[in-house]
Amino acid sequence: MKTGILILARCGSTRLPQKHLQAVGGQPIISYLLRRIDQHFRMEIEAASLRVVVATGDEPQNRAFEDVVAGLAQVFYGSSRNIPLRQLQAAEAMDLDCIISVDGDDILCSPTAMGAVHEALHDGIHYAKTAGLPLGMNAFGYTRAFLKSSLQKAPRGVLETGWGRIFDEATAKTIEFNQHPGDRRLRFTLDYPEDLEFFRGVLAALGGSYLTCSDETIIRLVLDQQLFCNANVVDKYWENFHKGKAAEDSVPNGGPGPESSI
Repeated sequence: MKTGILILARCGSTRLPQKHLQAVGGQPIISYLLRRIDQHFRMEIEAASLRVVVATGDEPQNRAFEDVVAGLAQVFYGSSRNIPLRQLQAAEAMDLDCIISVDGDDILCSPTAMGAVHEALHDGIHYAKTAGLPLGMNAFGYTRAFLKSSLQKAPRGVLETGWGRIFDEATAKTIEFNQHPGDRRLRFTLDYPEDLEFFRGVLAALGGSYLTCSDETIIRLVLDQQLFCNANVVDKYWENFHKGKAAEDSVPNGGPGPESSI
C-alpha cells in the first residue's frame, strides 16, 4: 500500500506574499515542515512505501517550489482552484492508495498525528483524523477511493476554503490527543505577517530540536514564553475563513471564487 503525504501550497497569497518561501533562519519556512516529516518517516520513505509531495496549482509562479523542496519532496502540479481534485490528480498520477493531507501553512503540523492517521489508513480505515491539538497541528487523511467518491458526491468547480466539507464526517475515525490545553491563542498556521513572526520566534527558541521535539514540548514552549504575537489575528482569521467559504458556496460550479493561497 502506497501513501502520499500531500502538502498543499501555492505562491499566490496576498495577505503574506509567497509565504511558504519566506526565509526563517536562512531557509524557506516550508523546509522546516518538510524536514520534520522526513525525519519522522525516514524508514517509510527509504522503503518507497511513502512519498512526500508538495501539491500545488499549475501556475508559473509555483515552479519556485522545485528548487526549495529538492531532496525533501516532489512537486506535483494540478488543479489550482479545487484542492481535493488536485489531491486526487496527484494520487492517480503517482498510484497512491492513501493520502495524508497537510496544509503547507501548518509549519509545525504534528508528525505524530500524521503517523497516527497513517497507521489507521493502513489498518483499513477509509477516513481518519486527529483532534485535540491546536489549530495547525492536527492531521487527517483518507484512501484514494474515499476521496474519489466524496468528490463525485459533491462536484464543484471551486473547492478551496473549508473544502473538507465534502467528506462525510460520520464515517471518520477520530484519534484524540486530549493532553493538550485548549487555549484559543494557540494557533500554528501561517496566514498573516504576525504568524510569520510567531514561527520565527518559536523556531528560534527550539533551535535544532525542532526536528524531533514532541508536540507537548512545542506547546509548552509557546505557553511558558508567552509567544502569542499572532493572537491578535485569531478573530480576523476566522472571519475571513467564513467569508471565503460563504463566497465560494455562492459561486456556480466552475466559476471564479474567492482567492486562496493553497
